Amino acid sequence: MPIDIAKFRAWARIPHEADDPAIQIAWEAAVREVEERTGWCVDPVTRYQYVASEPANEEKLIRLERQPVTLCELDLGGGLYLALNLQQINGLTYASLDTPSAEYPATLRLTAGSNTLNPLLEMMLLQRVTQHVQSRGDDTFTLSSDYFDRISAMMGKGIG
Repeated sequence: MPIDIAKFRAWARIPHEADDPAIQIAWEAAVREVEERTGWCVDPVTRYQYVASEPANEEKLIRLERQPVTLCELDLGGGLYLALNLQQINGLTYASLDTPSAEYPATLRLTAGSNTLNPLLEMMLLQRVTQHVQSRGDDTFTLSSDYFDRISAMMGKGIG
């Protein structure tokens, strides 16, 4: 995990560990929200992506739904996988399905996420955890969600 609760406590200037259970819940909610809204994985994970039909572009590139991707494999069935070539275009990773082994519909196995996080996503995640923690009612001031919404729209799928 690129950010942990101790790092969050230091960033939010919380000098004690009494709120750690609530922070952990807020942390998990914020991570899930970031991943759902942007498609960027905070922690390294393996995910699957369904491809219904052959890509219509000349290079047979398909945009991978989870970012950043370190490995993408085509499921050939029977436990066999074929590693696909990855290409970076404007900061997003695409897989080339230009292979004779590809039959549609197809399933891709993605290894996404890394132990280093984009600084904008890191700040967005810290901000969202702070909002969740402050919304418990202990504090009288809750931060605006404008920052989170702008960054998730910029980094993500445009649904923010």
